[in-house]
Formats: sequence, C-alpha cells, structure tokens
Amino acid sequence: MIVRTQRCRTFGSEVKIADERPGEIGMDGVAVCICTYRRPAQLSRLLASLARMACPPSTAFVVVDNDGADPAVRDEVVKFREMSAARVEYVVEPEPGISAARNAALAKARWLGAGAVAMLDDDEWASPGWLTSLMQTRDATGAGVVGGPVRPVFPASRQALRRYERLWTIRQGSLDGRLYVSCTCNCLVDLSAVAFLGDRPFPMEFGLTGGEDAVFFRRLHRAGVPMAWSEEALLFEEISDERASLSWMRRRWYRQGNVGVRCERAAPHGLSPLLKTLLLCARLPPYPLFNRRAFSAPVLWLLESDRVRGRIASHLGLVFKEYGRPVSDRQSAPEAENWR
Repeated sequence: MIVRTQRCRTFGSEVKIADERPGEIGMDGVAVCICTYRRPAQLSRLLASLARMACPPSTAFVVVDNDGADPAVRDEVVKFREMSAARVEYVVEPEPGISAARNAALAKARWLGAGAVAMLDDDEWASPGWLTSLMQTRDATGAGVVGGPVRPVFPASRQALRRYERLWTIRQGSLDGRLYVSCTCNCLVDLSAVAFLGDRPFPMEFGLTGGEDAVFFRRLHRAGVPMAWSEEALLFEEISDERASLSWMRRRWYRQGNVGVRCERAAPHGLSPLLKTLLLCARLPPYPLFNRRAFSAPVLWLLESDRVRGRIASHLGLVFKEYGRPVSDRQSAPEAENWR
C-alpha cells in the first residue's frame, strides 16, 4: 500500500494516510454517515461542524440524499468535499423512506472497507471532539455500539421550553439492567457486530413510519452485542419553531406509541405488545405515582396518554407514517447516483 503525507484540514496536523483506492480506507477506518432529505441549510451547518471536527486519518464521510431533486443538497456536499481532506461519498437513494437511506449508507461504508460507521442526523451538528470521543470509548470498552448525548437548541422565542428540555434530549438508557443505545441520531457501530442482520439491517417496512433504528438496536441488544456510552461525544439538535410546541410533542409521543407496538412485534422482548398496552392503560390513571415528575410537570401525564392512544391505534391497524410523502414525489424519484 502506498503511504503519503497530507495535511488533514479536519484534523489540523500532518498525518499519514493510505493512498485512496476504490473501496479501501482500512478496517480500522470509520465512515461518518448522514442521511438527508430536502434540508440543504441544515446539512450545510452540519457539514461545517464536521469540517472543524477532529478526525483520525482513516475517516470517510457518506452523505445519502433520499431525494436527489434539490441540487442545493449536492452543492453542499461538493463544498464540503473541497474543504475536507477526507474522502467524501455522495449517494442518491431513490427509494423513499429512512430505512432505504440508512441501508444505503451502510452499504457504501462496507464498499469503502470501513470497520465502523458513526451516524448522526442532518438537523444536528457536532462538537469538536464528537467522533474521537466515540472511538476512544469503543477502544476502551470493546463495545460493538457506542452512543452519545444529543442536546436540544431552542429558538430565541421558545426559551421557556427549556423547563422541559429533557423531552427533547437524548440520554443514556438501559434495558434489562444493561446499558442500551436506542437510536441512530448519535452512535458508533462496529459493522462486524451487525453482519448477522444481513444487507438490509434496517427493516424496510419501517421506512415511512420510523422505528427502524429501534428494531435495529433491539435486535443487537437481544443478540448480546455490548453497548457503551460516551457523555463527551456531544451533538446538538436544532428545535425548529414547529417542533418547539406541545402539539408537536404530543404527535411525537403518539407516533412513538404507534410504532412501538410494531417494533415490539418485529423484535420481541419481554411482555407481548398487547399485554404491555393493557398494563399501560391500567397504569395511566395513577401515572404520577409511577413517574413523580408528573406532579411538577403535568404535561407528562398528557403525553403518556398520547403514547397509550398511539399503541391502541396500532393494535387496531392504524399506522402513523412519520415520513410519508406525496405520491408525486415517489413517482418522480431520480435514478440512483454515486460519485466520488
């Protein structure tokens, strides 16, 4: 392998990197994967933060455009590629849905020869030490999955909502007494640990509803893949005016309940979905006794009732499509595209 020295502008020091050949960044390399859909302004902010971020020399970036109709998205990737010495791949995934986009991202990472993927959302941006913190925790723990926190950033006009900041925050979780990473909005995943899930580790039937990442991580957890947490691997998330409202949060909890039943069926664990719903219904009237925060924030009681409503609707066959699109968008989807 040819080795050359190049200034990595995203790292800020002289480093040795392998000569770029198709499909080879090395098994010790990591592919930072971003799925985006018609958010060029948010994508621009995210890519700018990644350009300033410290990253090892064996880092590549994969941007999957789950639309391809807006040239502004590709323009942002072009600008990012010009400012970054790292390898940047742009993929148009024409099949609508977040599952197809995430599967395309992992497929491209495997094609690059990466040993791991780091994932985050297009409405987030990274702290300078985000990626290195994830990788250091992985190396120290040997975990197949490492998660990190996501801190919400509210618009100036909605600062009063910081009282409920926890509702928008991603924090460390647990399942069966073990640490549990539950979403792709901030994580590092060893590709060898997920190989048993096949070429489409994110189930396609969840593409328009969301919940594909919940099924993904539930299956990993059930298989015994060790998980770890890095509090220093911090991401920030924009909370738009639309999302900074009680009505949006109520829809979110309804959707979580609705898709939660389907996730539990796809990746069974513990109680049956129906029994769990019945128990949640019975718990709802005295809910503050089980969640003391509901005494100081009664809105939690309201949100829990929305989650239960969503579960009941799911049992009745009603499916909430978080990522649904107009038929015209699906009919005019472009052909798949890749470029280096």
